Amino acid sequence: MNKSAKIKLLAALAFFGGALVLSSCTASFCSNRDAASIAYAYEQGVTVYCDKDEVPEEYREEGLSWPVYPEEGNDNLYAYIPVNADGTYAATSATYLNTNIIAGATSNSYAIPTYNFWKELDQKVLDKAIETAQAAGSELFAGLSKATVTAEQINPYVDPNPTAADAEQNPDSILRLFGYLKFYGDEDTRWGYFDTWVDEIDKELGIAASASDDFLSFYKTQIDTTVNANRSCIATVPNSTINDAYGHYGPNGNWEVSMTIKDWGYAWGKGPFEGLIVYPVAWLVDTFAVGIEPALTGVGQIVSIVLVTFIVRAVVQLVTLKSTLDQQRTQALQPQIAKLQAKYPNSNTNKAEQQRLSQEQMMLYKRNHINPLSMLLVLVFQFPIFICVWGALQGSAVLTSGEVLGVQLSSPISSILFDFSGEWYLNSNGWWTALVLFLVMAGLQFLAMMLPQWITKRRNRKLQKLSANPAADKNAKTMKWVNIIMLVVTIVMGFSLPAAMGVYWAIGALISMLQTAITQYFMGKKMAKQKKGI
Repeated sequence: MNKSAKIKLLAALAFFGGALVLSSCTASFCSNRDAASIAYAYEQGVTVYCDKDEVPEEYREEGLSWPVYPEEGNDNLYAYIPVNADGTYAATSATYLNTNIIAGATSNSYAIPTYNFWKELDQKVLDKAIETAQAAGSELFAGLSKATVTAEQINPYVDPNPTAADAEQNPDSILRLFGYLKFYGDEDTRWGYFDTWVDEIDKELGIAASASDDFLSFYKTQIDTTVNANRSCIATVPNSTINDAYGHYGPNGNWEVSMTIKDWGYAWGKGPFEGLIVYPVAWLVDTFAVGIEPALTGVGQIVSIVLVTFIVRAVVQLVTLKSTLDQQRTQALQPQIAKLQAKYPNSNTNKAEQQRLSQEQMMLYKRNHINPLSMLLVLVFQFPIFICVWGALQGSAVLTSGEVLGVQLSSPISSILFDFSGEWYLNSNGWWTALVLFLVMAGLQFLAMMLPQWITKRRNRKLQKLSANPAADKNAKTMKWVNIIMLVVTIVMGFSLPAAMGVYWAIGALISMLQTAITQYFMGKKMAKQKKGI
């Protein structure tokens, strides 16, 4: 393997390997409030609130349902906690608590808090949410009090206990807007109120009826793991149409989360790459998407990704123009390099021929104003750009809203392809869309990678084969393996890419092919003129 081939192989492996390792290394933009809002979308408690006459018949016995604020004179607002025969909580809002926390804690032999613990915790969350709504000074909650509050004002959904994933939302409800306080605290802290309330419940019910330290630790770990898996908190442009709420969160994917608007100073506080690249890219995605389609159904986001791809690629090309031209010139010189290799057929075994071949190649590069090492600048510069664009598209809040043929743009392609729930064969979860996107992305990457070599091979067909050339054959075989390895790594990376990044990569490959075709065309014209002595 010659030095040039080694450099290309090592550079390619370093680029793709580093991308795999560092793809999650851009800082999360989620604030403590964002994290608390995401957490509440999943863990909303076990209590159902309704009007007195809406309490199900089986829960009308004393103790199974109760007036929430009787001491305030509110006799119409009632609550109950539906329970399954196996003792798990039957409220739709308790789905995550049952499956991700209680089931896991049980398997670890942790003591599960009592029914009364969850009842008291939900009550404290509601009290704090009402208190915060009153203090907000919004006309929406003018005159709000515990004496007059209704189930309609409290519940996040129109139905007190919805069962369908497409249940109608109640976007201005108290728990929809302020339920996040369950996982928040004073002075922008996480878990502050929760920890205080658990201490109060310990005193009110006794430690035996409350939550053990082991359970609380497990509970927080599960919540934090779920929150950390959702990094899409970069909201840069206010959108009054949806009250700055984005996404498909919660066990049923039907909960939109209000994200705090981030400014450039916030991004710089996360790190230099976040301020210099991640935030501007996310801002462009937001600005284009909201400007094109404020409803954010998916079409505007796709157009914004296409526009951002062109902008990013244009910036990269401006910075690496000399290196890119060197790459294209090198491809155009392949016929002449092939002649040199034919001139020294034993250069792979004869050191003297190898040295003379290397000297003549360097002279050829020098005459054509090419610096072989400068070509590495493209990969070196593209690496942080690639990682930061990945971080921006993965973190963009606007890309979590809407769908394109069933695909949520912020979801990893792998998670969609391996989701066989529901009628996946009918594309109900975007399975076929994700598969087509992946195949198109991989195919275009392959074409963009191979096009320069195909053009060179076509030119070399016009050369007369002077003699056997083991050195050239060995280099050709080496570059073939380089391309195979790069293609395999590209496919592996494609599985972990967000769907939005798949679109970005596919558009980028089309741009690369167009650039290669145009550049090689003019390079070929130039070489032909030089050959004729014009």
